[in-house]
Amino acid sequence: MSAGRLVLGIDTAQRFGSIALAGNGNAAAWESLAPGEHSSGLSRAAERILSGRGLELQDLAGIAVSGGPGSFTGLRIGLAWAKGVCLGLSLELTLVSEHEVNAYRHRQSPGLIATVLPGERGEAQAALWSGGTGVSCLWGPERVHEKELVATLREAAGASKVTVAAPELPSPLLESLRGAGFLTASADSLPPTAAAVAELGDRNLLAGRAEDLAAAAPSYGRAPNARKPTPSP
Repeated sequence: MSAGRLVLGIDTAQRFGSIALAGNGNAAAWESLAPGEHSSGLSRAAERILSGRGLELQDLAGIAVSGGPGSFTGLRIGLAWAKGVCLGLSLELTLVSEHEVNAYRHRQSPGLIATVLPGERGEAQAALWSGGTGVSCLWGPERVHEKELVATLREAAGASKVTVAAPELPSPLLESLRGAGFLTASADSLPPTAAAVAELGDRNLLAGRAEDLAAAAPSYGRAPNARKPTPSP
């Protein structure tokens, strides 16, 4: 990769994570992180991506991280790692919505793009986007009961064709969307989500949308699975 503006993208919001490197706004290298490797594999993957191109962390202009919604633990791991690196090397940090990331990955899909992510029990988080060279949010994100998801998306989209980007959504809910006539996007031939995080993060930093390192926090979208027990009265 030639010298230029380099941004590292990190996505640990969902069960399958990833890390990617963008040069001058275009992702050119990435690695996936298997479930359970968000913490142990992140540093090693970053080192492989950078050292394989004769680069080091200090060569970066900044780091972009998925800000959620997503896994409580995963989001904390990715952001904590990025904060530590940015603080130590005086790099800029930016957060990118997981909804925008998934819409951007499928921006060339036919019609509008609906991003649907798991929410609280019995709920999903949904948003509607226009695509093309970039994406623009038309509606949401909104919390929607799973039983009302089909009707809510139909109302939001009107008569427009809709492609649903729904990573890690439960199979029964995906089948209900397909049965209602929605297209469902496949990510099989696409770079992992961190590539979109890196490219969108580069745009954020060029636009001056860097985070305060102390105040930056993810949007979890749902409560953690593990919680402190409620004290007995």
